[in-house]
Amino acid sequence: MNFVLDLIAKPTIVLLCAAVVTTLLRRASASLRHAVWILAIASAIVLPTLSSVVPHIELPVPVETDASVTFFPLYAGPEARPTGAPAVTASTSNAAPAGLQLLAVWLGGAVLVLARLLAGTIAVRRTSSKAVPVVDHRWLRLSATLSAALGIRRPVRLLLGGPRISPVTWGVFRHTVLLPSKAVRWSDERRRLVLAHELAHVKRMDGAAQVFLQIVCSIYWFNPLVWYAAHRLRIERERACDDRVLGLGTAAVDYADHLIQIVRGMRSQQSFAFTAVSMAQPSQLETRLISILDGRLRRRKLSRIGTALICALTTLLTLSIGALGVATAVPLPPVLVAAMRMAPAPAPPPAMPAARPAAAPQRTRIGNAGMIPSTTVVPPAVVSSKPPIYTTEALMAGIEGIVTLEAAVDLQGGIRILRVVKELGYGLDQRAMGAVLDWKFAPATRNGVAVESITQIDVEFKLPPRDPGVHEFTIIEKKGLGLEPPTVISRVEPQYSPEAREKRYQGTVRLQITVNKDGTVTVNRVVTELGLGLDEKAVEALQQWKFRPAMRNGEPVSVTLNVEVHFNLK
Repeated sequence: MNFVLDLIAKPTIVLLCAAVVTTLLRRASASLRHAVWILAIASAIVLPTLSSVVPHIELPVPVETDASVTFFPLYAGPEARPTGAPAVTASTSNAAPAGLQLLAVWLGGAVLVLARLLAGTIAVRRTSSKAVPVVDHRWLRLSATLSAALGIRRPVRLLLGGPRISPVTWGVFRHTVLLPSKAVRWSDERRRLVLAHELAHVKRMDGAAQVFLQIVCSIYWFNPLVWYAAHRLRIERERACDDRVLGLGTAAVDYADHLIQIVRGMRSQQSFAFTAVSMAQPSQLETRLISILDGRLRRRKLSRIGTALICALTTLLTLSIGALGVATAVPLPPVLVAAMRMAPAPAPPPAMPAARPAAAPQRTRIGNAGMIPSTTVVPPAVVSSKPPIYTTEALMAGIEGIVTLEAAVDLQGGIRILRVVKELGYGLDQRAMGAVLDWKFAPATRNGVAVESITQIDVEFKLPPRDPGVHEFTIIEKKGLGLEPPTVISRVEPQYSPEAREKRYQGTVRLQITVNKDGTVTVNRVVTELGLGLDEKAVEALQQWKFRPAMRNGEPVSVTLNVEVHFNLK
């Protein structure tokens, strides 16, 4: 009992407390929530050892006891035993103890999780050996300036890797920042933002925390709360680094824009995720952008006094939980009564018909009758539906696939989403849930009577077909608090330049424009050039656009937008 309490129950209590505290602190700084999670995970590691050291406060838990009465016939010897009477023989079991079997299962799971850490370490070393050190004095001078601003005294090595690799940081004692090779062509602003984010990881020792987190997951791989804590820790880690970058005077809108471009143009290395810390994780992009653009959040780093206070509270909680124990009552021994005479066994009572077990909720998959386990239950049916709406991030990334939802359908056909079984990310999971909640269902029936059911629903996302002869425009809005974005009233399609058409040149021109209060457009600059006269054609077309201006509190205001013009040939 105490073993189960020390290894499972106590760490679970600590992690549940951390989940409640971080929920209450959702408006606080990300560094504070990160500190709560990292201390809770560290507490879960020391609790089993601490429980065997500190004095226990025993909680008496009574157990149900009874006296078993067993009748045995007595014989003078083997020859006096009646024919057919059973003989009592001693037997031994060769089966392995259950404790050793559980230990083998736990060890197998721990080895599998640690193998991911080893594979990530090998991948990082292999990439590091192929990378090229940064010798550009502009990068080195910027690294020294940001290190001084963040208070980093340890040297940080800068490397250049593949052209599409995402910026990553690793290292426990020697820290390394790996950048894509095309980073040499970045603007000064993007260089500063990316390097500031990665150096914030170095300052916070996130590389060592990542290795520690993988070790904890290998020990508690069987506890789902530990995996949830690790997930939340990674989210708060990136948010805390985003807050440090914004604390250096960076505009939130510009930082969010650069982050989107980095996620679009780079590819995160999955093998690095267990050892290194990556800046561009598509699965976290939506929540990070919301956090970056939310001006109400606190972004201050955790002070030394705050850190000491949280450590003291965590230590007190850990000691209190570690001292808990369970003292169970000793059950009464069985009573054995010897009978001198063998009484005939009474006739067994007539067998009662077995009660029919209660039917479990029907589990099926919409549109796949082969999954229905019972022919007497008709699964719920979709009466009316509408397709889900793509998110801008998914459209830009070209994401297609299926989101699988598990939902409960009541007797009236009302639906309640239970969980997401298969995710796609990029905000598509939320769009799928929103679409399904608007669907109309006919409830499941058993023998013609409506019954409650649990079903799985597949929501398919498929990109609309692209007409290669039409120029596409993507407007990336920079929204502010209480701002209603502008909308297009009339637009002019750009024309292909003769040289681009001759060379069958295709691509995207990215421009920064200002939509004025009267709805006219001013092109500020060309952010991403395409050449061959297409940049000028895009500018010429955009200057003829008309907008309904952006509104704030009912008044027209000027806003700055990023516009992408896609040139495609048939």
